[in-house]
Amino acid sequence: MTKIVSQGESRYGTPEPQIAIRFPKGTSYRVVKAALHKLAADVELATPASERWCVNTDDFNESGRVYLELADATPAEAARGMAMLKALVG
Repeated sequence: MTKIVSQGESRYGTPEPQIAIRFPKGTSYRVVKAALHKLAADVELATPASERWCVNTDDFNESGRVYLELADATPAEAARGMAMLKALVG
């Protein structure tokens, strides 16, 4: 499994920090979903209590993403989200 942290963009044009994951071709849908749920739980646990963003997931065939729906979508909040995701992925 490959994990990539990047700054995405919501459909409204606001920043959306994310971790994209990709699995080898033929990986079971259940494996992808389970990995996304586990990663989302890790992100929730790593999120400081002072942050108000929501942790969400999107799944595709052999890939998916965990992303932060920012509460205020300010550059500072996006930077804090990116720093937290980068620290989590390592």
